[in-house]
Amino acid sequence: MGAGRAAAEHRQWAERHPWPPRWLRWVPPALVVATMVLDRVTPPSYFFGSLLTASVVLALFTYPPLGVLAVGAAGCGLLAVTELLEDYVGPMTVVALTVLAVVTLLSAALCGVRRRAESRFRRVQAVAEAVQLALLRPLPARIGPLRVAGFYRAADDEALIGGDLYSVRPTPFGIRVIVGDVKGKGISATQTVATVISSFQEAALLQPSLSQVAERIDVALQLDRDNPPTEPMGAGPAYTPGEAPGPADEVFVTAVLLEFSADARTVRVLDRGHQPLVSIRQGTVSVAETDHSLPLGMSDLLTAPPRAVTHLLDPGDILIAYSDGVTEARDGAGTFYPLRERLQELCSGGAGPGSPARLVTFIEEDVARWAPTLGDDLVAIAFQPAPPGDE
Repeated sequence: MGAGRAAAEHRQWAERHPWPPRWLRWVPPALVVATMVLDRVTPPSYFFGSLLTASVVLALFTYPPLGVLAVGAAGCGLLAVTELLEDYVGPMTVVALTVLAVVTLLSAALCGVRRRAESRFRRVQAVAEAVQLALLRPLPARIGPLRVAGFYRAADDEALIGGDLYSVRPTPFGIRVIVGDVKGKGISATQTVATVISSFQEAALLQPSLSQVAERIDVALQLDRDNPPTEPMGAGPAYTPGEAPGPADEVFVTAVLLEFSADARTVRVLDRGHQPLVSIRQGTVSVAETDHSLPLGMSDLLTAPPRAVTHLLDPGDILIAYSDGVTEARDGAGTFYPLRERLQELCSGGAGPGSPARLVTFIEEDVARWAPTLGDDLVAIAFQPAPPGDE
């Protein structure tokens, strides 16, 4: 689940919708044949050499360089033969052959450039995908006594990661989780995502309390704020124009940190300015109580240490952490997605929420129906204590 499934779906979509489309490969030879037919059925004064030029240009997008040269050579040969057979060789024929030959050579050269650029792009995309999946690792269906399921969607269709983040780690102190939302969205927010996840994964294994884990993340964000990214020597800007994050002092992350006990019947929640957790117990949807505090990265503004709140979980209870991309998804009329109301309708339908996997699948599909176009990254993860005796 999570980013791993998003990556797989992205690849499947690309395979189902290749670009350029496969049917475009048949257009260049079809234009050559059409030129031959039109030349035979029309008076000699009509000239269709421009179609041959168009066939070469289209071959640039679908064929290798040798294929482009073959299409151009076929066009030149056809033009020369038909003009000779019709005894209509003149200055226009010479000009047409010259133009077609030049266009063919230029198209073949551009085709080579295109193929090298595509090869480089595929290599960069493979590296980016590996980095993204290293940050947002696929979620297991179960960690010890805790069932887990989730989904992740980036607002940028070409990216697997954006400004939302999550991490689930078994630690000596219990199963620890972070679900957060970086200020900003899309690719420009991934540096802060990397900082938060790497800091959490280290601190979760070493720090005995959630407050101390949050403090370690605060320190890492403070370092990022004091040392903003600079341009490497000879490189372009770290962010493309229009995507750059705000001033360095605006680097912050809303997040909720969870710590499940060894039997998953108790969870401690530290809320750092994030969306309220949703709890489902015996078919009733409610908001889990938390001590709402300032986001990570703003610890210098805190007047009191954030307090972790403890909740008891019964078998079958489900706890859902999500980002504001879910609740701020809008339909065509501009109405926000009503998460709690939709979940209550699901629970009131008789079947109940079922497993975490079924629940997050419902949320993912329901949000997609509600708002086909995403305006923000979104993530939702559901947790459920496994019933006694469940292996």
